[in-house]
Amino acid sequence: MKFNWNRSLKIKIASLFSLLIAIAFSLNWMVATQTIRGEKIDDLEKTLQHLLYESHDEYIFEPLTLKSDLTFLYSIPHNQMILDNSEASHLRFLIARSPYHGQKNEISSYVKLSNTLYLNAISDDAKLQLSVNKYSQKLLIRYLFSLLAVLIISLFLLDYYMKPLSILAQKTRDWKSGDEFALDNSGREIEEVAAAFNTLIRRLEGFRSKEAELFKEAAHELKTPLALMRSRLDVYENLPTYKKEKFVIDLGRDIERLTDELKNVLFLESSDFEDPVSLNINTAVRNIVHKVDILAKRKKLFIKLPEESFFVTTPEKLLHKVLMALIENAMTYATDNSQIDIETDPLLRTIAIANEIGNEKYLFSSKIGHKMLLRLSEELNFSYEITQHPSRYAITLKFL
Repeated sequence: MKFNWNRSLKIKIASLFSLLIAIAFSLNWMVATQTIRGEKIDDLEKTLQHLLYESHDEYIFEPLTLKSDLTFLYSIPHNQMILDNSEASHLRFLIARSPYHGQKNEISSYVKLSNTLYLNAISDDAKLQLSVNKYSQKLLIRYLFSLLAVLIISLFLLDYYMKPLSILAQKTRDWKSGDEFALDNSGREIEEVAAAFNTLIRRLEGFRSKEAELFKEAAHELKTPLALMRSRLDVYENLPTYKKEKFVIDLGRDIERLTDELKNVLFLESSDFEDPVSLNINTAVRNIVHKVDILAKRKKLFIKLPEESFFVTTPEKLLHKVLMALIENAMTYATDNSQIDIETDPLLRTIAIANEIGNEKYLFSSKIGHKMLLRLSEELNFSYEITQHPSRYAITLKFL
């Protein structure tokens, strides 16, 4: 399989992780740069203040005035040494009646003289900013190298820890019936994926085996009415005494039988693949009866609904399908103007559907009908009992 960088989960995770680290580095770099600038401004202010105090104590012997010449302060050896080792730039001295507060790009400090005037030292931040930029560039380069190292390490680690996924994908491509997706020492998440695959495979295998059994049963059940129809055609063709009216009646019965068997097969073929949920039996029955009420009105049937109820945990769509088939079965084959009784017993966890028997054959009376109930009872976790008297037919489901 051709590798696609744009669709690689490993690359996406590494890129996302690196982006988050880059954002963290950027915020940290900006905070560090501002911290460095603040520390350097504080150091320069302390340096200028030290220079002023030393100058005032050691080199100023007469009171200074607003018109005093301060150029001598630049030539003091001590001051020159301090300024050469500092980050002061374009330094100037100022006598004022109040302390000088530096502007946006200025750093200043002052000392109060004995005559209430203030001696101020003022520097711009050009040299300081160059120093801050130098340190911030070094820090940025280190961050970039660190980010690159994190990206490379994350790619190697992702490649190592995601390798079981590649093995799982290969096993999926090479899977044969009966194979297991067992991955040892691959991490809890990967093992959960493998376990989910195994569960899915078992469920699919179960459906495949049920489908194979279904078609085997369908072939057996459908073979008989088809053979009978073929035989009737041969007899009708070769036996002059076989009356047309009788042939039509017999063939019609064969077609009805074939139709019933096909209906059974189509019902049994569809099995919903869903997770169990908690359901109220009474609510489910009432919803189904509401949907098929038109059939009851057509045959003038009275349906007695249950008063009590209980909850079952089972696949919802499949349970509705079974209850719908049972209720429709009772309504279809019940005598006109009769009553259908639907009763529930919360203690025994049973639901019973009973009706007066008409003249037609019941869906669940055939062999494949019993197979259908047997299969569905296993999936929905219930047992069933069919009771048939000369005039009454009932089926009872007991949920376990």
